[in-house]
Amino acid sequence: MPSFKPTKLWNAEPHTLAKIEIVRRYLFLWFRILGTSNNRLAYLDGFSGPGRYLNSQQSSPTAALTAAKAALDALSSLGRAPKEWLFYFIERENQFASNLRNVISETTWPKEFNWDVRTGTFEEKLSGILDELKKLPNGMPPTFVFIDPFGATGVPFTHVAEILKHRSCEVLINLDSDGIGRLAAAQSVEKNKAHLDAIFGGQMWEDRLEVRAPMLTLCSQVLALYKERLRSLPNVDYNFAFAMKTKQGTLNYHLVFASQNPLGLKKMKEAMKAVDKSGSYSFSDDTVGQRRLWDFSDPEQPANRMLETLGGSWRPYKDYEDFALNETPFENPKSMFQHLKSKGKMEVQWLGQPSRTGFPEERIKAIKLNP
Repeated sequence: MPSFKPTKLWNAEPHTLAKIEIVRRYLFLWFRILGTSNNRLAYLDGFSGPGRYLNSQQSSPTAALTAAKAALDALSSLGRAPKEWLFYFIERENQFASNLRNVISETTWPKEFNWDVRTGTFEEKLSGILDELKKLPNGMPPTFVFIDPFGATGVPFTHVAEILKHRSCEVLINLDSDGIGRLAAAQSVEKNKAHLDAIFGGQMWEDRLEVRAPMLTLCSQVLALYKERLRSLPNVDYNFAFAMKTKQGTLNYHLVFASQNPLGLKKMKEAMKAVDKSGSYSFSDDTVGQRRLWDFSDPEQPANRMLETLGGSWRPYKDYEDFALNETPFENPKSMFQHLKSKGKMEVQWLGQPSRTGFPEERIKAIKLNP
């Protein structure tokens, strides 16, 4: 995706509106679930923009506030609503920050909501906001961070790692894999090295990215390496990426979700499923050099990938569950198990009598997939 540096309001592309809808749907679920057991929740938008588009009144800041209001209404009826909801919006451009304040102020929000628009860059403002959150009574509250830059740069991996070291924090990142690939493939790559080192948190990209490869292959390598870097962080065991595409079907960028909690990824996939009906995005794995797209109904491709990756030895159910969450559109491996069982490529060690109705985790000792 070419770098976009707007100076005035612009029309939102369909993939942008789909992205915002994913954020809104997920945050409603996130606020509702975490709001039942926490007195304080926080949302941080790293690249907030002006608050609206020429063709839409919806933006990520208003989507977050709207989702939170709906969740607060639902939780209040149960008598479990958090007492404080914190919203931090970071916007570099003074004009856009002022416009965003005006947009948010047009609506009367619940008294429990405290919002603030910080003028500056994500790099400049993040540490101060995290410090404020950590100093709150009871420490860092559950925090969701949406990181949606205009282009490939501006999101150091060290900042992402600082967010994710807190167990109750999650991120959704717009990874401009195409733009990052072009930085790496540029003839004058020397001037881009500092940017690439910051994006990946080190120089490992030099050995992992084939800068002369076709751009589709290079984009796949960028995504694969970034996901690997996320999984290198302590306890960040759950991350998933999906491709956002233009009307012409070409790759625009990847949205990458990361969390320490499997439930977070399951709920993110619920939000993706709902927006998938728009056709504005598609699933894409990081298989180098291949345009492999999946959907929610056909288990064959992901089952074959699971067989290829995990086959040949006895493994606990959790290995397959984690693979399903991180590498397929599915929330669990059961539909893929059914497919592989029908092909005679699966063995199960049961605890007691075999199940006749499916694959209940509590009754399985181990599973072996046979290539």
